Amino acid sequence: FKGSYAPYDPFFTTAPATYSSPVQRMIRQGKRSWQTFVSVAVLGALTRRSSTGVSFVPPHHRLPVPRKISGCAGMTALALATAQSVDAAALPPAPSGVNMLPQEAQAGIVAGIFATLGLATRVVSGPGLDALRALLPEGWFDTWQKTWPVMGVAFCAAGLAHFSAQEAFESVYPPQGTWGFWYLPGSASFHVAWTGVAELAGGVGLFLGSLALGLAQLLGIDTPKPLRYLPGAAALGLYLLTWAVTPANVYMFTHGAQMTGLTPGDQPIPVTFHGLRYLLQVVLLSFLWSYHKSSWAEAERNP
Repeated sequence: FKGSYAPYDPFFTTAPATYSSPVQRMIRQGKRSWQTFVSVAVLGALTRRSSTGVSFVPPHHRLPVPRKISGCAGMTALALATAQSVDAAALPPAPSGVNMLPQEAQAGIVAGIFATLGLATRVVSGPGLDALRALLPEGWFDTWQKTWPVMGVAFCAAGLAHFSAQEAFESVYPPQGTWGFWYLPGSASFHVAWTGVAELAGGVGLFLGSLALGLAQLLGIDTPKPLRYLPGAAALGLYLLTWAVTPANVYMFTHGAQMTGLTPGDQPIPVTFHGLRYLLQVVLLSFLWSYHKSSWAEAERNP
């Protein structure tokens, strides 16, 4: 046994010992294999699965899995990460009941939401606003439309909230595997950050750009060409951004997710709230698209 000292093993009941004979080495390896098996089995048993499939923990709650794993410690870390990433904190049934359906049905409902949102936006931004223009006295609609850039202030406030209440926005970001098809790369914090910056930039461009353009026209100052296109470009950017953040709204509807610290965590959000927000989003998308077209056309008429 001389010269074959082995470090202390917490799974052994004896003090540091030596293992020099083949039999002792086999016993030691067998115990470690048994320990690995028990660790994986226990952690796997702690993993909860719902009756309709696997629910996922938000990415910012997951443990990173080591690239290289070996031995009992590696297998234990892998099992622990798996246990936390697979339904370790499943959401309760949403008021809509969508998250209790099979994932195929969830995917169909989400596709239907986006399809009807696009169709409703097309109808309101086209025939809807045209009919409203015809009903109003001559020039009233155009004058009213020039006030729409005030929406930029709301977008600036929302962009700032992405950083002042970052956890709230991260909590409604759809985790990987949601609806059976959501696997967008990037963490929740990354997507909350870039959408916040985009909302700030778009809001500033829409509000301050249109304000500067209006003052220049009022004072008879010749405006540079980029400034004439800025409000319309900002409206288009915010239109696309609104579509980009819509999955978070849909996730709140389908899974009952709440914005931590901003929504009442002890009370589920009623379906009527989501219905009203859906209608407001149709109006918002329609206004942004209509303002983009009219502002861009006016810039083209005044080169």
